[in-house]
Amino acid sequence: MSSRWKTGAIVVSVLVIALICSSCSKRSDSTSTESLSAILIEPNVAVGKVRAGMRTEDVIKQLGEPQRRTANAIEYTSLGFAVMPGPDGVVQVVMCGDVTGLSGPLVKAFTGRTKEGIGLGSTREDLLKAYGDPTSAEKLRGNAESVRYDPLGITFTLEGGKVYHMIVRLGGNQRPGSVTIDLPSQSQGK
Repeated sequence: MSSRWKTGAIVVSVLVIALICSSCSKRSDSTSTESLSAILIEPNVAVGKVRAGMRTEDVIKQLGEPQRRTANAIEYTSLGFAVMPGPDGVVQVVMCGDVTGLSGPLVKAFTGRTKEGIGLGSTREDLLKAYGDPTSAEKLRGNAESVRYDPLGITFTLEGGKVYHMIVRLGGNQRPGSVTIDLPSQSQGK
């Protein structure tokens, strides 16, 4: 009889531990929920829950507190993007991915895709097939290139022919040249 009791106690203990572990692993913040699924990028309209016309405080209500704040942005590094408001506090731009290149940590974190399936890791050929010829294309330092589609409100930065960073403009009223990214020098990135 004591053997059955010990077996029953072990089974109950295992179930309790499993229940405790499963409840501890569930996070209630909205950023963890969004990071589990692909974020839809709608140029000029939205990047996931970040929509044109939102103010910084609206973004924080939707996504929770950012992991980092700078003078120009609120950064959701767990989601792989940063939100940049204009002087009036209205979101103007969402910076997706990592300015340091394909191996940057934010490239892996960002799961966003356009309805055409374009996202980080897409090739230059994928861009041309989905959107046609760009408004402009500019060679950058090293093996990098900036490919801009003004009507879409999106700029892709590529390294070795693959997208590692996207600038998504929201609202459609910003000048395409209004966002500047300083890429690190080759010696800083290595």
